[in-house]
Amino acid sequence: MTARRGQILISLIISTGVFLILAHAIFTLVFSSYEIISFTRARITALHFAQEKIELIRNLPYEDIGTVGGIPPGIINQTELRTINGLPYLARISIIYIDDPFDGTSPNDLLATDYKRVRVDVSWGGIAASESNPVTMISDIAPRGVETATGGGTLSILVFNANGEPLEGANVQIVANSVAPPVNLNLKTNSNGRVILPGAPICDSCYEITVTRDGYSTDKTYSFAEVANPIKPHQTVLESQLTEISFAIDKVSNIQVATTSSRDTAFAPLPYITFKLRGEKIIGTDTDDLPIYKYDRELSTNDQGILQIEGLEWDSYTFSLPAASSYNIAGSNPIIPFQLLPNSSLNFSVSLVTKTPNNLLTIFVDPNQSPIASVSAKLSDDAGFEATNSSGLSGNPDFGQAFFASLSKRLYTLVATASGFLNSNLNIDVDGTTVEKIILTPQ
Repeated sequence: MTARRGQILISLIISTGVFLILAHAIFTLVFSSYEIISFTRARITALHFAQEKIELIRNLPYEDIGTVGGIPPGIINQTELRTINGLPYLARISIIYIDDPFDGTSPNDLLATDYKRVRVDVSWGGIAASESNPVTMISDIAPRGVETATGGGTLSILVFNANGEPLEGANVQIVANSVAPPVNLNLKTNSNGRVILPGAPICDSCYEITVTRDGYSTDKTYSFAEVANPIKPHQTVLESQLTEISFAIDKVSNIQVATTSSRDTAFAPLPYITFKLRGEKIIGTDTDDLPIYKYDRELSTNDQGILQIEGLEWDSYTFSLPAASSYNIAGSNPIIPFQLLPNSSLNFSVSLVTKTPNNLLTIFVDPNQSPIASVSAKLSDDAGFEATNSSGLSGNPDFGQAFFASLSKRLYTLVATASGFLNSNLNIDVDGTTVEKIILTPQ
């Protein structure tokens, strides 16, 4: 009998040891996956930031391209700090002259400032910080004085992908009907992602350029009739001068939108929901200086509450309901706005509830902007009102979110508690449809 009890005890010890080993392995795998996902999300945003800085610099006059206090001097700050989606992003910009060996190097080359090289390094903070391994983009910018045919200028076009890498084989269509003879060209970028056209006829805002590729997004210039203040207007070519412009395209992606009811009705499908889907990229501004978005459409789900949207450009997208809608958004997965990567498919689900005049959607995330499930939220005011809710579970349309409907227009106190995080206590002024993102601090 004693021997049998000993065998049972040994078996329990062995089983416990095996369980602890497996639990440690699973915890390590989950933590590693979480860190990789967080790092990838932050890196995509950093790429957008770096790409934006490169494009802005490339469209400056050549003499202005330089850093404040640097060599060459210019109007660009050496650093720029920006907060995006709750994370701090730091861009470090360096611009130097390059002595190209094509015409010899110093001291044989008496003019060693052949062109400028722009380098943008973007790092970010948070849990998956990347101070020592930033996103880097480099671009060479040539000055005026590129050899041109008599009576013409040089048109230089650069095409790159979402990672800032030159894109070979992109289709470039160039049309200029106001020059004589008219220009109508269809060319492909070389291995450096470029099309360079010396001897382009001179004209003012006449070169209409469209860049695409099979299975890729499209980028183009716009006339002032299409967009009052375009970011990329039709291009001007001046005699003996260089006109340079860049475009970004990449493989298109798909989104499946699912509209559902609330958690109380087990997220049953809601059919025929009209909504607006809008990207973050803008092509310019209107006469009132309001942004004109590249993608901004009103759509509807089918009788199953589903809509498949194909051929979308990589971007950050916002889902919203029309003002006349009879619903409020009670949560979404992923959280709005959400990132769509190139050459990917994304399932987006949204929970909708009957519309009330005053309501509150609380979004609970960690410092790396990842949703937190099962957060206990208590909402109260100084008049005796009290309501409790909890944030949705992973995989649900309201993952990391809690919704409070039928509120009064007043100041409330929200107390949020979650395992592994410090408690949060804040005041929220509810007025109409109110959305509040709460970042919880890990213990």
